[in-house]
Formats: sequence, structure tokens, C-alpha cells
Amino acid sequence: MKKKIVLLLSSAFLVFTFFAGILSDNGKAGATGSPGENNCTQCHNTYAVNSGSGSIVITSNMTNWEYVPGQTYTITVTVAQTGKSLFGMGFEALQSSGANAGTLTPGTGTTSKNATVAGNSRKNIVHTLNGGASSGSHTFTFTWLAPASNIGNVTFYVAGNACNANGSDTGDYVYTASQVVTPAAVGIDEVELDNAFINAYPNPFSNELRLQFSVNTTSKVQITIMDLAGKIVLNKTEVKSSGTHQEILNVSDLKEGMYIATFAIDGKIYSSQRVVKK
Repeated sequence: MKKKIVLLLSSAFLVFTFFAGILSDNGKAGATGSPGENNCTQCHNTYAVNSGSGSIVITSNMTNWEYVPGQTYTITVTVAQTGKSLFGMGFEALQSSGANAGTLTPGTGTTSKNATVAGNSRKNIVHTLNGGASSGSHTFTFTWLAPASNIGNVTFYVAGNACNANGSDTGDYVYTASQVVTPAAVGIDEVELDNAFINAYPNPFSNELRLQFSVNTTSKVQITIMDLAGKIVLNKTEVKSSGTHQEILNVSDLKEGMYIATFAIDGKIYSSQRVVKK
């Protein structure tokens, strides 16, 4: 009798464990195909990545894939393949260093998970169990809060899974995509706002780039120059008293080409413009 009770309890425990595992079977972090990561074919390896007839597409309400610091954008990821009935995905927003860029917030059918890659704890938006159950395609919707300041280019990485819902990792197709998002240019040569007047000259420049500006109160002023790949080539931060100031930047070491010069006061960007080294 005791043996039967033990067997029944053991069986009940195994059944509970099995279903508990299923109920917590959300997507995995760190499988978007971004630098340093694998993609979903590490487990769903019946077919090579992007070898099927389906697709994965990233869309957003931002204009021309340009972000304004501090703005929140709606991101959608659509995974599609005829004949499939269950879809999953993993999504990241990364700086060129591999660290997180901005803040991702999950929506319906998604949740967030973290994966540590090359020393960076990367936040992922992943599907929840059966969160992508639909016929032929599924669209996942969530939001991205852009970084508070101009950090250069941001890259979205996503991997999607078109599944046959057979309860295993076999017979599924994996698709990957990426999208580069650039900082929006919010000024030309001069910007006048409540707290500052900024004038960058000459443009094009050669060995020196001058910034003339005024602040109404004592403020932390940050001047950043980055190349079009998002790499910061000059970064200068100083506390300035109220009044008019001029900064002369030695840029003789820069290669010829186009750069983005950003001027921020107390963490708020007042000017972000394209300048040319001749």
C-alpha cells in the first residue's frame, strides 16, 4: 500500500512539473542574432536560418527610422509563413558597444527577459507561451523609449520563429532581421530656445570648430561629435555660468567627411546638426 502511495505521489509530481514547465515556456533571451549571440536555430535547427518561404518585418511609427531622444515609439514585429499556426520572436535594441539602447516595454503577448552577452546585460522582448498563436502570421506590438540623449546609431535586432505547433523544436523555420535607427537632426546651424542660443561655425570646418552659445543659469554643457557610424570622436562636458560663451574645438585629427555635432544643456539636447570636415 505504501509503495502504491509513493508511486502515485511521484506520478503526480512529474505531471505537475511537466505542466509547470509548459506554463512558463516563454521565449528565450539572447537569441536574436545580434553580435555575440546565436539565433533560434540553436534549438529549432531543422532548417537553416532564413531558408523558408516566410518573413519577419520590423515597423515603427518613427519617421525615416530617426529617433528623437526621450521620445516613445511603437514597434511592431510581424512573423509570417503560410501554413504555420504559432509564431515567436526575440527583440533587442543595442548601441554600437553592445549595451542596451533606450528602454523596451512589452505589450500583449510579450514579456521581457535578460541575457548577459560579452559583459552586457541585454534586455529582450520575447513572446509569451501561445502569445503568437494565429494562422499564417502574427504581429507583436511593444514600445521603445529612445535614449534620453543622442548616443549615436541604435540597431534593432530580431529573430522570429514560424512553428508547426507539434510540441517539439522540429519542423520550424527561423527568420532574422535588423534595422539601424539614427538620431534625428533637430537643428541646422542655429537654434534659439528658452535657455540657449547656439551657433556652430564654420561649416564646413577644417582644424577648428567654434560654438557660440548663451545660458540663462549655471548649467552643465556637453558637446559631442560623432561619426555617421555612431562612434563618439569628441566629448567635452563643462559647467558654465550664466552668460555668453564660446568653445573652440581642435578637430584637426578628424578625417574628412560628415559628422554629427550635438549640444546638450543639463542632459537635454538643444542642437544636433550635421557638420562637414574638409
